[in-house]
Amino acid sequence: MIIKAISHTTRNSPKKLINYIFDGRKSLLDPEGNRLVFKQHVRTFDKDKWIKRFNQLETERKSHYANKSVVCQHIVVSFSDKSTQYLNRKIIKDLVQKFIDLYTEGNQLCVGGVHFDKGKNWHAHLVVSQLKLDGFSGWKTKSRFAEIKKEVQNYQIENYPQLEDSIVEHGLKKKD
Repeated sequence: MIIKAISHTTRNSPKKLINYIFDGRKSLLDPEGNRLVFKQHVRTFDKDKWIKRFNQLETERKSHYANKSVVCQHIVVSFSDKSTQYLNRKIIKDLVQKFIDLYTEGNQLCVGGVHFDKGKNWHAHLVVSQLKLDGFSGWKTKSRFAEIKKEVQNYQIENYPQLEDSIVEHGLKKKD
């Protein structure tokens, strides 16, 4: 699976990202007609309350880096379209939750959903606060992020060998 992270530095980024994920332009319904939503440290399914919680956490910021502090990460966890036939809610939930657990260490806000695009690859969008719940930075170095991706990939290979089309050799440099 491919895992990409994009840093966002504007205070309204969580709102824009949450609205993008859940606005209905992309199908949030799996083949059985159910949504797969991820949330950590938020109790409701109300998007406005999620946005309010991200904003509230930002007011508690205890780490500042010039004027460009990262507010949140937009993380995409994507599977090959060739793997779609082997994917189901249980597998996606397990793999994405594994990533969330490793990335946030249980200390950061996270909300997200899966886009079940018909005829295309299924992928999860996550919005993760860049602050831990104590207001301090939850930043991951590039090397730590690479380690997390490798750990999730090894977990995928071990538990879901049928997803071989979604294996990416994380850590290897591209050939010229």
